[in-house]
Amino acid sequence: MTKPQRLLALLTFAFLAQTSQGALRCGSALVNDGAWPIEVEESCGPPDYVAEYPSATVPGLGVVQTEAHWYYNHGPQRFMQRLVFRNGKLARVDTLGYGFHTSDSPRCTPNTLRHIKTEYELIARCGEPISKRLEWQAPPLRKHSETWQTLQPVLIQEWLYDFSDNQFRQVVTLRNGQVVDIESRPGR
Repeated sequence: MTKPQRLLALLTFAFLAQTSQGALRCGSALVNDGAWPIEVEESCGPPDYVAEYPSATVPGLGVVQTEAHWYYNHGPQRFMQRLVFRNGKLARVDTLGYGFHTSDSPRCTPNTLRHIKTEYELIARCGEPISKRLEWQAPPLRKHSETWQTLQPVLIQEWLYDFSDNQFRQVVTLRNGQVVDIESRPGR
């Protein structure tokens, strides 16, 4: 390996190590964990899609904690990114699969559903479902290296789509914004 190749590999490794700790590079700007949404928007531009969820409620008080998912779709040649904000702070940056082209007139069929990977892509290609269910599930506690891990609850959603009178309805299950299952169910 030549000296320039080693330098490039070292710089790439340093960049990957830095971004895996929650940093997001937008052009020449670097946005870190804990950033405010307005700081992210100033550096990265407006997100392509935003989904907000209550993540904790207290009887008598209502919603006491929120979680927002911001999606950035960079097109089919680059990976999409999901930014997770908890109570107005950037908590995590997830790199998703390749992006996609959006259409002004989306066409959705049960077969289209089988190729969709995220909640944003589902909305962009199929629109809003006729009904949604939302549930937070606590993952099982695991002991890791003599200490207990702090685990985040998992957002489970079921979205119901009705395409026409002669087709089964489709229930799309999402886990933390990712499509994990599609099930057909008889309509009316």
